[in-house]
Amino acid sequence: MKRIMIMVFVCCVLVCSGLFSGSALALEAGGVDIHGFVSQGFIFSEDYEYLTNNSKKGSFEYNEIGINFSKDLSDRLRLGIQLFSRDLGDVGNNKITIDWAYGDYRVKDWLGIRAGRIKLPLGFYNETRDIDMLRTNVVMPQSVYGDLLRDTVIAANGVGIYGNINLYTMGSLDYQLVAGSMNIDNENGFEKYFTARSKGVFIINGRSDSDITYAGGLRWNTPLEGMTLGASAISNTIDSPIKLGGVLEAKNSADNFIYTVGAEYIWEDLTIAAEYQQYKIDYTVTSAMGTSEGTGTSEGYYISTAYRFTDFFSLGAYYSIFYPDDKDKDGNTFVFASDAWEKDLALSLRFDINDFTTLKVEGHHVDGTAKVNAIDNPIRSDDKFLYGVAKVTFSF
Repeated sequence: MKRIMIMVFVCCVLVCSGLFSGSALALEAGGVDIHGFVSQGFIFSEDYEYLTNNSKKGSFEYNEIGINFSKDLSDRLRLGIQLFSRDLGDVGNNKITIDWAYGDYRVKDWLGIRAGRIKLPLGFYNETRDIDMLRTNVVMPQSVYGDLLRDTVIAANGVGIYGNINLYTMGSLDYQLVAGSMNIDNENGFEKYFTARSKGVFIINGRSDSDITYAGGLRWNTPLEGMTLGASAISNTIDSPIKLGGVLEAKNSADNFIYTVGAEYIWEDLTIAAEYQQYKIDYTVTSAMGTSEGTGTSEGYYISTAYRFTDFFSLGAYYSIFYPDDKDKDGNTFVFASDAWEKDLALSLRFDINDFTTLKVEGHHVDGTAKVNAIDNPIRSDDKFLYGVAKVTFSF
């Protein structure tokens, strides 16, 4: 708690130092660029505990705090690190983590090298999901950017290469390749996600470990100005000690493969984006009773739009669809049929109070309970529900 208070105090002092200047903050100390953010949200859900474990009563356990430092050591070499903390109900609990930290050496425009804790290129927005000021919506489409796995898939400890290849009349191609190890912290959402996905059949019973994670991303900046097409993938194996039915000790070894494709179009103050993601798991469970194998594939996709009407006001919306089992989209094999899908219609209002303060209000109409956590909601008989969020963010 002492470390949390120090982190909050530093961020608040830096933010408040700019409140009286009336302009966006640009901080520097000894050649080190300093940026950060403090976000506080409120979430209220109609029928289910959604995202947090206490949203039905309304919850302020929904915040993010980050501060990053970077320095150019030369024209080609840059070092940086970001400390991050979040609270999402009973996940995170404002534990301070290293979000990313690496050295970046740019050899040429088409080749750069990174080493350290490197952000993973999953979809268009995984690498920027911590920068709330860059988007209109509060809750990212859960079909592709699930909040419980945010800290697991945000980065890997390893090495990577990246660059931009000039295609001349065909635009340009941004690429990124990363090889490293994921930092799997059960307290930051992985354990809850794992248990919820198995509907409580599997319970994590110790530390989970990942072998080498391979990730890659491509973005084609097309000749049509503002149009970008993208594809990305992540592959690894995660071993977890578990208990079957809460009693029998076992080991689960899961081969994971996630791929995402999408398109983004930006024209003046209008942004339109769409992405599709498939997540395949092949798992082997070993216990005193023997060995069993299984496989499962989920899929999700969304389309979103946002328009900045004035410097003060922006409006956004998205429609997100998720199926935990791509072979049963009607719920024929589910205890609660509505667990087989989730269709989320969201409307977002953004107000830019000044250059460093943003207020957002967002409402959701959800059909289906596929993302309603089974741990917090053992009975899921209603297939439709509403929830809303509000969030204020200070950044510098």
